[in-house]
Amino acid sequence: MFQKRSGFTLIELLVVIAVIGISVTLAVPSWQQVSQKRNLTSAAEQVAALMSFAQTEAQKRNRTISLAFNRTDNLDWCVGSTLGSSGCNCDQTDSQSSGFCTIDGSPSSVGAAAFKFLKLVEASDSQPVGGDSFITFDPLRGILQPAGDMLQFTFESANGDFQLRLLISPTGLMRICNPDSDKQVGGYKSCVI
Repeated sequence: MFQKRSGFTLIELLVVIAVIGISVTLAVPSWQQVSQKRNLTSAAEQVAALMSFAQTEAQKRNRTISLAFNRTDNLDWCVGSTLGSSGCNCDQTDSQSSGFCTIDGSPSSVGAAAFKFLKLVEASDSQPVGGDSFITFDPLRGILQPAGDMLQFTFESANGDFQLRLLISPTGLMRICNPDSDKQVGGYKSCVI
């Protein structure tokens, strides 16, 4: 008589391993794309939140709030805000330093350290005063100073496949948009109107 053996044959195990291998091979690139988009979106949203906070604080306190940004290369960048019109150094890490970006003792900056491998490919001020890295928010209306100024930051994913731009209009309106139709991130409109 034949005895029935339980278990799997070698062929069955090899087929299962091959199916798992193919599935993983197809899923990894997709996961990397999702991760790149999420990192890019997070950076643009955090910088926008910092700027919105600075703008709101200027109006709430009826005091000028300055916003400083620094970009030494694509992977080394920061944005920070502080009370007053003298500005701050967003690269400063010593909280006891007079140039540290802070509002009421709380650090008020975001930069490349929080977003490894994310690039800031453009940071521009349409009316630079004393360099292309410093603006202030008017305490009455929350608009950029000097009047008519515009600010623009363009972030790019590490692999270069995606871009988002943060725009601040002369009236202080902020928006995040897709600057390049070939590098779009879902959920954001095109920058071209």
